[in-house]
Amino acid sequence: MTDESSGFFDQEKITYMLNLEKLASYIGLKVVKVSKGYAETTFDYSENVTRLGGILHGGVIMTVLDYTGGIATMTVNEGFNQVTQELKVNFLEAMKDGPFKCIGKVIRAGKTTVVVDLSLYDANNVLGAKALGTWHILRK
Repeated sequence: MTDESSGFFDQEKITYMLNLEKLASYIGLKVVKVSKGYAETTFDYSENVTRLGGILHGGVIMTVLDYTGGIATMTVNEGFNQVTQELKVNFLEAMKDGPFKCIGKVIRAGKTTVVVDLSLYDANNVLGAKALGTWHILRK
């Protein structure tokens, strides 16, 4: 499932794979942009993603950060599967103004681990969550 010409997953294939994930579909997560070392996703405000008080649920925030970091990792891992090894999140603002945008940028791509910097923004471009994640590449 790699793009032969560029050596990394393309947006169409990543979108197809994401649509197979029931949790991502429930959240309404969509892939907006993918390039080598970069992933951008978006999702709308809905009752499916909120907690009491009408703000984004922290678990949804972490899930979106995890998916987006995994997608960014796919662009540099030569087609191997990967698993989240660590995801550290700072919740900075209560988020309720959608649509929401998540950006993942690979800051180190090694043979067995990939480190991704992640940011989640609301519709007003307010940074609501910041994360740093590590993905382990399964080369077997």
